[in-house]
Amino acid sequence: MRFGLAVARLASAAWVGAAVLFVITAVREVRHPGFDSVTKDTLALLRFSAYYPFGFVLVSIALAGTLLSLLGRQKGQRRGIVAAAGLLGLVLLLMVIDFVTIYLPIVAMITPAGRAHSSEFAGYHQASMVINACGLAVCAIAAALLCWQSPRDETVRPT
Repeated sequence: MRFGLAVARLASAAWVGAAVLFVITAVREVRHPGFDSVTKDTLALLRFSAYYPFGFVLVSIALAGTLLSLLGRQKGQRRGIVAAAGLLGLVLLLMVIDFVTIYLPIVAMITPAGRAHSSEFAGYHQASMVINACGLAVCAIAAALLCWQSPRDETVRPT
């Protein structure tokens, strides 16, 4: 379905753009000399509490749109869309792993805000950057695959 493909394209590209903007903003905030550790931790807690739900919703919508776009397509027209669906599923898996095994422990380490970071913090933060970069790259590939797909031919039949 054309609608499903449009939704999948929009949602996957929106997540890539939103995540890139998030990273740019986060890096600028962390490096800002006017912010103390309490402010930086508070901003991180505020940002990430929106980052994950927003990402889960957009990538889930992209996956649903991708699956919807498979309806009515011939077997030969499905390969790129099936690949994109698999990649979006991988993105969701990476996000869940990141959320449960990295994000939640980081939250515990920086709550209350301004608390001295444990020695484990740097390792968790590095792991978070790597898994998020990988997930974002995979989502960008899926978005590109979806943009490459042609809408299903819906030619008008003569009456």
